[in-house]
Amino acid sequence: MKTKALLFALFVVVPFFMNAQSDYSNYLNKAMTKLDEGDCDAAQKFYNVYKELAGKSVSSIEVLIKDCKDNQSNKAINYAINDKIKVGEYLYRVAYIEDNGAHGIAICDYGAGPLTDKMVTDRMLPTRSEMALISSNAEQLKLNKYLYYWTLDRYDSGHNYTCRLSDYSIDIKSRESSHAILLIYRF
Repeated sequence: MKTKALLFALFVVVPFFMNAQSDYSNYLNKAMTKLDEGDCDAAQKFYNVYKELAGKSVSSIEVLIKDCKDNQSNKAINYAINDKIKVGEYLYRVAYIEDNGAHGIAICDYGAGPLTDKMVTDRMLPTRSEMALISSNAEQLKLNKYLYYWTLDRYDSGHNYTCRLSDYSIDIKSRESSHAILLIYRF
């Protein structure tokens, strides 16, 4: 009977535990990837999940996350219109600034295509008021001011508004309509 329990542990429980441990390391790897991208907050979140699941900490990762956060808080970034910002897989251009360039809105011209739920739920689309701010620099950004761009705001029937930058006219279109999409990043 003891032999069966030992064999069960060796062939069923131990491999399961080993797979679980390797799954934990995925969170550590994701934390490192986010650190490489300069996304300190995401790195912290993945590392916290790793610590919770693995039940242990890695002091070298903690130091790297702390350094990342210190560098971000000490870095005085003052962007200008058209400066480039890499966010994830997209390259954005600064479209509007405030606080001498410390905060603002950057855009990524996604072109025309389907409006996805991810874009709406992740707030990757500008609101109508953000479109008004972007339109103030449309000429400098060389945006096509005759295209209609999707906005995050929805009309009461569930359709999204679209805005044209030339005269900031607002239209209501169904999500199936193909209009230009500006992804935004708020900094």
